[in-house]
Amino acid sequence: MGKKRINIKTKLIHSGINPNEHQGSLSNPIYKNSTLIFKDYDNYLDAKKHKFSKPYYGRIGNASTKAFEALMSKLYECDSCIATSSGLSAIILSLHTFLEKDSECLITENCYEPVYNFANNVFKKLGINVKYFSNINFNKLVSKKTKLIYMESPGSLNYKIEDIEKIITIAKKMKIVTIFDNTWATFLGFNPLKLGVDVVIESATKYISGHSDNFCGVIATDYNNFLKIKTTTTRYGDYVHPESCNTAMRGLKTLNSRMEVHCNNAQKIYSFLQKKKIVQKIYFPPSKNDDEHQLWKKYFLSGNGLLSFSILNNNDIRIFLNNLKLFKIGFSWGGFESLILPINKFSPITKHSKKSLHSFRIHAGLESSDDLINDLERGFFKYEEK
Repeated sequence: MGKKRINIKTKLIHSGINPNEHQGSLSNPIYKNSTLIFKDYDNYLDAKKHKFSKPYYGRIGNASTKAFEALMSKLYECDSCIATSSGLSAIILSLHTFLEKDSECLITENCYEPVYNFANNVFKKLGINVKYFSNINFNKLVSKKTKLIYMESPGSLNYKIEDIEKIITIAKKMKIVTIFDNTWATFLGFNPLKLGVDVVIESATKYISGHSDNFCGVIATDYNNFLKIKTTTTRYGDYVHPESCNTAMRGLKTLNSRMEVHCNNAQKIYSFLQKKKIVQKIYFPPSKNDDEHQLWKKYFLSGNGLLSFSILNNNDIRIFLNNLKLFKIGFSWGGFESLILPINKFSPITKHSKKSLHSFRIHAGLESSDDLINDLERGFFKYEEK
């Protein structure tokens, strides 16, 4: 009988723990050291030569950070992973590694807004040429000058999805580096490395950690790119605290179970919103009615807790938001609690939304879906009350 492949659900529970090495503990200890000592000079020289893979100095990585990186490498089925201080730092450091003065990069027009802000300010000062692409204009923008293509699918607010296979095929032919922000789906819903993406990023701040109490990023790639990016992170002094890595590892144990609830709650909220006359537009790729559904279905195995929607501007937005009890106004997503965020525009490059509409992004948490729907119902009722 051949060896059976372990289900990802089981892998999440049993990977990354070594009870025999830690006096029977199911949780790894947290190593907080900055200084690592060496037993002799030869050991020191060997560590210096292999400082990215062996214990050398805490800022570069100690036992806690390396345990998290090893676990993420296993889950992404790649050579190497790098833990960083945040999802944004993972993105910026990866981009910086492959770009220099006079080089050109293409960034999805639906990128995370801080990435847009960084590119427009810092990259511009460094003489790096940035162009923003969509599926419509990609062929016109990509050229022999293009050194890097940065994707994020689905987008953070409007959930637009790039035609990933098409982009990768062109990038491979033209020897262009591809980087992909996979925070929306996590490795459970999509592994871009399997399609040929060079570097994959996740904000472990969100679903991986899962409790809105942690900042951490992760970069998954092959060994050659690992050496390049790790050199950049070391030179910039990016440092992720061992406790952040430990918190992310703890979150991974329940990630699959939490994602199932997030997806289920989002689906039920979507069905509820569909029936509301005041709701003019819903952005939710898992729905067959969504403009992005076909591309979503082509690439992704599952959804998450996010959806966006717009309502008629019939009243003060405060009336709707301030009458919500369970949905709290807040940034980010991926935690156990439900959040709602007012939206002025759905991508960094677009103009502000029409004044005739109020728009919002929802993150469906782990509460009862009935309670969440009742909360929205109360908000709508107060908003429409004469």
